Amino acid sequence: MKPFLAGATERIRAVLSTISLGQKVVIGLLLAGLLLGGFYFFSWVTTPAQAPLFSNLASKDASAIVDELTAEGVPYTLTDGGQTIMVANDKVYGLRLTMSGKGLPAGQDTGYALLDQQGITTSQFQQNVTYQRAIEGELQKTLEALQGVRTAVVHLALPKDQVFVTDQAKPTASVLLDLTTGTQLSGEQIQAVTNLVSSAVQGMDPSAVTVADSSGQVLSSPAGGLSPAAGDARSQVEKSYEDRLSSNAQSILDRVVGSNHAAVSVRAAVDLSQKQSTADSYSYTPGTPPLSSSGSTEKYNGNGTPVGGVLGPSSAPIVPSSGSGSNYTKSDATNNNAVGKTTTTTVTPPGGLQRLTVSVVLDSAVAGKLNQNQIQSLVGNAVGIDPTRGDAITVATMPFDNSAAKQAAADLASARAADASAQMWSMIRTGGIVGGILLIILLVWLRARRNAGEYEEDYESLDLSEDMLAELDRLRISSTREEVKPKLKPKVDNAALELEAAERQKVRGDISAMVSEKPDEVAAMLRGWLSESKS
Repeated sequence: MKPFLAGATERIRAVLSTISLGQKVVIGLLLAGLLLGGFYFFSWVTTPAQAPLFSNLASKDASAIVDELTAEGVPYTLTDGGQTIMVANDKVYGLRLTMSGKGLPAGQDTGYALLDQQGITTSQFQQNVTYQRAIEGELQKTLEALQGVRTAVVHLALPKDQVFVTDQAKPTASVLLDLTTGTQLSGEQIQAVTNLVSSAVQGMDPSAVTVADSSGQVLSSPAGGLSPAAGDARSQVEKSYEDRLSSNAQSILDRVVGSNHAAVSVRAAVDLSQKQSTADSYSYTPGTPPLSSSGSTEKYNGNGTPVGGVLGPSSAPIVPSSGSGSNYTKSDATNNNAVGKTTTTTVTPPGGLQRLTVSVVLDSAVAGKLNQNQIQSLVGNAVGIDPTRGDAITVATMPFDNSAAKQAAADLASARAADASAQMWSMIRTGGIVGGILLIILLVWLRARRNAGEYEEDYESLDLSEDMLAELDRLRISSTREEVKPKLKPKVDNAALELEAAERQKVRGDISAMVSEKPDEVAAMLRGWLSESKS
């Protein structure tokens, strides 16, 4: 082993020999945590970023693409329930070209792409069917773009145009939606689906669209009456009325009886139907000249006798009557006067208020001396009660149950106390951990400082006798000479050997006692000797 490696190893051993077992465990844990963190950081840095290769895949296409990637040894990750395949970012475009060359994803041509496949020999029936399929495919793509819709299936029933028929059949549609897990369409979204489908087909009414989900639940149908969207709109309008009116009445009652001593409930009936009426009125101003006039006059003057007779058989003779001269006059006149015409068209928008019912409850503990008629008048004016419309208001005084409020206040107080206690114990734990770490650091620093001071101490400062020091020096010198010179066979002197053995026995006893009493100082002295001998 090289000298500098041997010296470094010896120094490491010397340092480790001065560290206690607990310190060794702490250092080992720190090193293990450092190595583990470095491993995960290296794995994170070396892992390539991934990007979607294909998304919204059918099960068959996803299986075929995964088989191809496995055969080529390309790592991948499946997300979105197996519909999205993630690969390394730098391999996306190359893999897409490779999969496209193999006809993946296969899929099916839908939408207006079907019209590109028309041939010369295509019949009119095939053209009509292909056109219908194209519209269904385009609607399917449109509906699948909605958030929460996984797949959509659209079927259209398009009637044939008939000549010389007054009442043409109306087109209808049915939509089946496969929603993602946990998704539930609101009424406005269902109404959007019906409007999208009906607007894409000429002559289709939104009420002719039936919408259902994959669980078999009908979301909208022609026979279902009001659609969920209309119901949601009615509920939203009514709730807006009720909240606004309740807030007005509650603000007045809180000022009169105090907070939490009065309750107001408003029920509003809203008419969402739109009405339109037309009225015509006519007016004439006397003295206005007519627009046009016409007249006829007939006169008759004569002295002859008119022919007369009795009605009857043709054999009856006609007897001429005799008389004096006659006079006949007739006059007719027609005037077209200028008459003013007024046409009034009234359109009533939806959202009209039909009826209000208000219920007011006062706490008898604080409202016993209040005039209920005054309270009724105040609340009625605040919400706009109209008796002619059939509105009604009721005011009652009853004892309030405050147990829930008291329990809520007690729970809130206990929750606050628990939060404060948790924060205090968290601070104590954090302080204890920080204090423990600081204490360990301080102990390690003090131990290292003490060991450094021991190394710097002169080992001759020990309280040793002169005989012990001389014997230790002699032993050190003799051991050094034995390492550099070959051993010579000494002459045998029993007396000298016995004397030397006795002296050594005495020195060993003194050294053993010193080691037992001052082990650290003896160890420091021996290390100093070893370092001097090696140098």
